Amino acid sequence: MIDSLDVQLISLLEKDANQTSEKLAEQLSVSPSTVRRRMKDLIRRGAIHIIAIPEPKQIGLPVIAVIAFQVSHENINSFLKALGSRKDVKCLYATSGRFDAIALMWFSSTEQLFEFIEKDIVKLEGVKTTETFICLHIEKSF
Repeated sequence: MIDSLDVQLISLLEKDANQTSEKLAEQLSVSPSTVRRRMKDLIRRGAIHIIAIPEPKQIGLPVIAVIAFQVSHENINSFLKALGSRKDVKCLYATSGRFDAIALMWFSSTEQLFEFIEKDIVKLEGVKTTETFICLHIEKSF
């Protein structure tokens, strides 16, 4: 179970996951070994993942799109697995409401996005309709 110390640790890591255990320990008023043990346990349990999140524009992927999908009920699981296996899909969620799934995807150009929409979506079984939103400005991300 996650306790208040874990919640505080996660909050600090969200701001800067590159902090040393000594710096985190100082902020939490615990020992560095407690921080290391807590982090290891949170990672082991899948409560947190320490990953690098690149800035899309800086790695040549300036076109950020949110694509919403309506998918036939019987195909939703296979659809999620197929779309989720793509490298250009950064986040993928099954959702309630008007759409069954929403994906955050990064592309090198609008032409690459167009090719995905025109050539790749039709290969995904069960897709009824899609709606694509191109991000014009990022105010906050991850």
